[in-house]
Amino acid sequence: MGDSMALTELTELKYRRMEVCAAIQRRTDWRPPYALSTALELMAIELPRMPALPSRRRMRYRKRSRTSEDVAVAVPHLNRRYRVKGVNAVVWRFPMNIVTVERQFACTSPPCTWAMFAPYVGLEELIVLGDSMTRRDGRLRRSTVEELGLYLDGAEEYARQEREAGRQCRMFRGYADCRRALPMIREGTDSSMETRTRLALMKYGLDCPRVNYPVFIGHGEKTLYLDLAYPEFKICVEYDGSHHAGQWLTDVKRRQILEDAGWKYVQVTTMDIGDDSSEAALAGRVAERIYEVTGSIAPLTERKTIRQICDGRSRYRKPMHLRLGFTPLLNSGVGDGDALVDVIGDCDP
Repeated sequence: MGDSMALTELTELKYRRMEVCAAIQRRTDWRPPYALSTALELMAIELPRMPALPSRRRMRYRKRSRTSEDVAVAVPHLNRRYRVKGVNAVVWRFPMNIVTVERQFACTSPPCTWAMFAPYVGLEELIVLGDSMTRRDGRLRRSTVEELGLYLDGAEEYARQEREAGRQCRMFRGYADCRRALPMIREGTDSSMETRTRLALMKYGLDCPRVNYPVFIGHGEKTLYLDLAYPEFKICVEYDGSHHAGQWLTDVKRRQILEDAGWKYVQVTTMDIGDDSSEAALAGRVAERIYEVTGSIAPLTERKTIRQICDGRSRYRKPMHLRLGFTPLLNSGVGDGDALVDVIGDCDP
């Protein structure tokens, strides 16, 4: 189970892919937009995990990119597809919004690329990919949840107009999963492993934690952003990947500051994510911290599927603190966009 890709890795991958695309463009005048994994690499967006695919769809996807030197492009019709060595075309009938990378590489836009991945990846990876496109770091932010939703609205309108004109047009395969994924995407995350941690907790009945919850240090001169937080219980869940190995002392100091301020700290590593037993144990550790704070047992559930946690009925149930009859230590607000913070006294990170 690997860590998320950092900015430097994504940038290196982008420039390697640019070299491949530039070599192809030197030997052909055909210029369809790059799509799927090629578009993600050129836009420096972390790729979703493909093993979630059913075997038949996985094989269809792999045909689009047979080797690391092949590129994927999108065309609107079969008759627009040409034979060019190293280029594999996928037909995309729906609106094909285009962005240009480095003034020379036309790609399907992030929302369009996200929708195009729907037939090939599972529901969970659609959420992970949506988070990856809406990062907190402005150098990696490529879209917003609103823009993803607007693209789906446009695709639906296009299909409606086609049918009204007497032409057959079904919604693209995976459209329903895109709609399910959209409310679960959180803007302002920092890594795909944080997303997977968030979803793992929800699979066992815990509330959706706040992402990158801000905590002011001193008199507001500095701010710590918690990966995942339950501010109503003052519990933070921090994912420590391999990139943290070189900042061990900083992480220790950060943890000490938070614990001194009364936060319960739950550390997560790659060993805690990826299989049912590890994720169940992680949810149990968070439930134990809730018990330490409230004196009440947080009711966990049997493991839910990703589709079950996307169900609207789950999203609108009472928050955990209300179910436990507990008065929140901090106001967690009604949404991830609320600027509600915990102020820590005079201390330096």
